[in-house]
Amino acid sequence: MSYEHFGIFLRELREARNLTREQLAKGICTPKQIYRIEKGEFEPSLYLLNQLSIKFNMDLNEYFKMHFSTNTVIGYEGIQAINSAMALGDIELIKSLVEKYEKHKDFGKGANLQHILYGKAIYATSEKNYTTSLNYCLKAIMVEDPSFTLDSIKKYTYSNVGLSIINCMSTNYMSLKREDIANKILLDLLYVLETNILPAPYPMYQASQFAKKFYQSILNNLSYISLNNGDFINAEKFIEKGIDYSIQENYMRFLPGLMFMKFKLLYKLGQYDKAKEFYDQTICLYKITKQFKVLEDLESTIAENYPEIFKDHKSNTEEETL
Repeated sequence: MSYEHFGIFLRELREARNLTREQLAKGICTPKQIYRIEKGEFEPSLYLLNQLSIKFNMDLNEYFKMHFSTNTVIGYEGIQAINSAMALGDIELIKSLVEKYEKHKDFGKGANLQHILYGKAIYATSEKNYTTSLNYCLKAIMVEDPSFTLDSIKKYTYSNVGLSIINCMSTNYMSLKREDIANKILLDLLYVLETNILPAPYPMYQASQFAKKFYQSILNNLSYISLNNGDFINAEKFIEKGIDYSIQENYMRFLPGLMFMKFKLLYKLGQYDKAKEFYDQTICLYKITKQFKVLEDLESTIAENYPEIFKDHKSNTEEETL
């Protein structure tokens, strides 16, 4: 059956279960919010959609996506092309695709519009126009959550592109030397992932695999900030959590970097023998994951930046004992 908007479907589903708006809203929102959704005046946040899914014991995400996104051939092809360019990190291709699709009527709302704004944000970041990028990020996330503020991140669940947009904001704040704001955003994203997404009984916007990879990325970034700020306790916590999760999920992308951060942490703490062990493991992992350019850069600077790991500390200790 075709519905003019998602709210009509929600109303029919509620009435079929013999629920009043008050009963449906209990514990998750106000009856007025349900009324506005059913009238087509308001689109539910993905957090609210998840709560409704739990209450109805069915996944409402696919139903909602039919109305949140413009599911035409050109809309589908455009999003696929933009996502592929983002995965490749091809900034010029992202720019050309945004220019190609941004004026098309199918990219004027919903997830399609979000991808256009996110593409513009990425391009602005690459040009070091960080404030401009933040403005695009804010417009993009408000497509999904019109009431969004930096203080409201923990209150909602987001789509894949929504999570990516908020993460892009943290990157821009880091580039603007506002690591305090970047760190807060990352911590709030970590909370959203651990509380609302990873343990959720329903996949949010087909986010299962994406969310797992995104979770590792957030842990990696939090480890980096904590280590740079000399917050060794939190650095170790995030590093260990990231390493454990990478091994658990058999996902290698961030594991070499996390192992290298563990090496740096041990080095800063003066535990040179243990640091050397993690350095050797890092080298092996970069080879296994075929990140040869990163490996080449690392090996060319390691002796100069971390000279202590090439000294025989165990032998020196034994000589002192003798």
